[in-house]
Amino acid sequence: MTTQTLTSARAKLRLRREEGDTLHERRSGPEKAGKKAAQAHISVMAQEALQLLDLKKGDLVVDATFGVGGHSDMILTTPGVRVLALDADQEAVAAGHERLEKYGARVALIEANFSELKKVLERGGATTVNKILFDLGWNRGQLVSGRGFSFLHDEPLSMSYGARPASGFTAAEILNTWEEKVLADVFFGYGEERFARPIAKAIVARREVQPFKTTFELVETIKDAVPGRYLHGKTHPATKTFQALRIAVNDELGVLKKGLAGAWEVLAPGGRIVVITFHSIEDRLVKRAFLGLAKDASARLLTEKPLVATRVEIISNPSARSAKMRGIEKPFIK
Repeated sequence: MTTQTLTSARAKLRLRREEGDTLHERRSGPEKAGKKAAQAHISVMAQEALQLLDLKKGDLVVDATFGVGGHSDMILTTPGVRVLALDADQEAVAAGHERLEKYGARVALIEANFSELKKVLERGGATTVNKILFDLGWNRGQLVSGRGFSFLHDEPLSMSYGARPASGFTAAEILNTWEEKVLADVFFGYGEERFARPIAKAIVARREVQPFKTTFELVETIKDAVPGRYLHGKTHPATKTFQALRIAVNDELGVLKKGLAGAWEVLAPGGRIVVITFHSIEDRLVKRAFLGLAKDASARLLTEKPLVATRVEIISNPSARSAKMRGIEKPFIK
């Protein structure tokens, strides 16, 4: 193997890791291989999640981000526990029914965003649940879904988890219609992109010549807009911009706020919510929400500081390296 070949191979591996091209949970659908993806799936911090959830016989547990079903499968190994799993992706739901059919009536899998949890419960005749798990990470299927999440594949710029984007805009529509200042604010606020302004300026200049349609068009525009040194850093120059667009398209922060509020509302006294985040913006949102509940609703924080994956887990499953887990318990009514 030549030095050039080795360097190229390492670069491709690094890019896959940056994109989250590892098999941990996500609220999006499974990869096209479906069953193979589920079998290969590795749930991040699985034992820590089980410990914080503290499952009891008779618990009704919500897996708010079903993905390929790793957490639901894990939770259902506890005798007497029932699971209500949610996912906005139709393909994930279809594949999940096959994976979980062995559990029979102990599990229900619904096509819905977790912000709709209360409505889903009402339709099913339930009013409260005992435990709720949110895993906000990625799985490989999202990167090969053809929706434009990956900067390694030339695909249409959609970036929507469900059939319709929660924001009402696809990534292409955002790039082609939003004002330069708004774009820069999105890239900086949601992606923490330090070159947000020149990237936004380059996008506006490019769309005047030809509207954006595919991911590679966006990648090339970003590369042309940033300093040369940024092209050879530890992360791909498009990483943060893609993250920001994904968050904007799916209104991830708004949906998460609504989802946490709804989860707390339907949580039974003594119930628990556990959330696994994978970037600092989401973690800060969860932290503030839990601190607010601890102050205003006398909730008990299960984690004073977020739990992180062990070194052993990170070595075997690199997607765990950025994971942070927080938990909270609802007080009993006095």
